[in-house]
Amino acid sequence: MAVTGPGAPELRVLAETGSTNDDVRALAQEGARHGTAVAARRQLGGRGRRGHAWRSPEGGLYLSVLVRPGVGMRHFPGLPAACSLGAAEALEALGASGVGIKWPNDLVLDDGKLAGLLVEGGYAPAGDGGDGTYAVVGVGVNLRRVAALDDARGEPGEDSPAALPVACLEDALGEGGLPPFEEVARAVRDGVLSRADAWADDVRAGRAAAGPLAPVMGEYFDRMPMMGRPVRAVLPDGQTFATGTLAGVDAWGRAVLVTDEGRELQLASEQASLRPR
Repeated sequence: MAVTGPGAPELRVLAETGSTNDDVRALAQEGARHGTAVAARRQLGGRGRRGHAWRSPEGGLYLSVLVRPGVGMRHFPGLPAACSLGAAEALEALGASGVGIKWPNDLVLDDGKLAGLLVEGGYAPAGDGGDGTYAVVGVGVNLRRVAALDDARGEPGEDSPAALPVACLEDALGEGGLPPFEEVARAVRDGVLSRADAWADDVRAGRAAAGPLAPVMGEYFDRMPMMGRPVRAVLPDGQTFATGTLAGVDAWGRAVLVTDEGRELQLASEQASLRPR
């Protein structure tokens, strides 16, 4: 559902900024409303998972959304999965088809990386009187194919032949072409918020007793093209430390890998990334 009208939260559109996540975090500290967002065409100081620097050249959408879910921070590990679903649905609504999720929260199209998400939690008084806990949901979408995006492919620190190739929204949309930048930003913002709100409602209704991903686990699994496929588990330094089959994801967001030797490993996203073999 689009967040429009005079009461809609603010969306700031910038040509360039240091980090949209930092911009939204500063707005949160000022008491900004749930759904406030900043979009930029270029970032100078973006970052990815595990604190890596993230190159954010022109040709992409760099968007951060303030989410005040009104649930305890112990449930926040479920938020990236919910927001990934919302971003995927938004891009499909724009005309992309078959957007998948690569654990934990990258969006892929035909085995290429279309978008990445980074969720960071915090606490600041809310202007609407909420409990003060918040998350900044950062989304980077490859909009059009330019050399700078190909150079920045893969995860931070993993620019290697094994890194995922780039997929771009413009290619996925074909003859229809890209909508205006702000239209894409609003669509992704609204998709993230819709899913975050639905997930928070489920948490408050007690549907996350098994773990914070429980309310969205079925849909999350359905969007994972690597499920049941041979994969490599890669450490932050790029070294492969295990090979096997992705057997699932538990209710706390840990990947379940059955190794080639038959052992079962549970991997947190801070520990490793998964690559197809």
